[in-house]
Amino acid sequence: MKLFRLLLAMLVTFTISAQDNSEDSVINFTYYDIPVQQIGEFLDLHKQMSDIQLGDKRKLQGQWVYRHYYGSGASIIIQDNYASASDAVTDDEWVHFREKWETSTEEERQKMGALAQKYVSFRNGHTDEMRAVNWARNHKVGEGHNWNSNWIMVMGEYSLDGNWQVAGDAYNEWQTIPLVESGHMMAGGYTWHLYGSGKDIQLYSAYPSMTVFADALENTPDSNPEARQKFWSMVKGSHTDQIYVHVGHIVDGVYTPASN
Repeated sequence: MKLFRLLLAMLVTFTISAQDNSEDSVINFTYYDIPVQQIGEFLDLHKQMSDIQLGDKRKLQGQWVYRHYYGSGASIIIQDNYASASDAVTDDEWVHFREKWETSTEEERQKMGALAQKYVSFRNGHTDEMRAVNWARNHKVGEGHNWNSNWIMVMGEYSLDGNWQVAGDAYNEWQTIPLVESGHMMAGGYTWHLYGSGKDIQLYSAYPSMTVFADALENTPDSNPEARQKFWSMVKGSHTDQIYVHVGHIVDGVYTPASN
């Protein structure tokens, strides 16, 4: 397993290096297929486990958790942000669990073991995907938004005929930048595929609510038809669109559930 993780880290790092951009970071998405009636239980477990697993020996730079709202996607997505592919592959999520285990009583260990066993059981049937992102170049974010709320995340994945950066820039010019500047969109941008299941490019957009999202769709003028045409001219085959609700993220090293 260690050899496999090392080889994977080398492969993904080489892939990123081939893009010749030191500002590229990595996102690891974990997709969970959890029955609706068990989602609340899983989110409670995730909070409890995060309180044990997070710490200064982890390589995480951020984590965002989403619950499915519309479309045919996974019921839960966990988005882990890393500075590099090497960090993503070598991050040890159990390092602080083991430390706390060593200093715990037998009764505490029994509770920790039962908690971890139940939490890990939800991973049956999960899938993983690693994507690259340039936060400085390809991510646009507005000001004055409440990131602790249950805002929505719209994700679209497309297969392309051509360069993902050209397509992503066209989409940002057509949709992301105007909607961020108008205040409709909290943030948006694009990622590209590195490893696992997934399409060439992923477009993501965060909105304060479904009402604001609907208003953006209905009342925003098409001010850049050239960029729209360029983007759609590069899309090939089918694409998928999903809507998720933000349910929590890491704030100052602590996983914090979203507040209504």
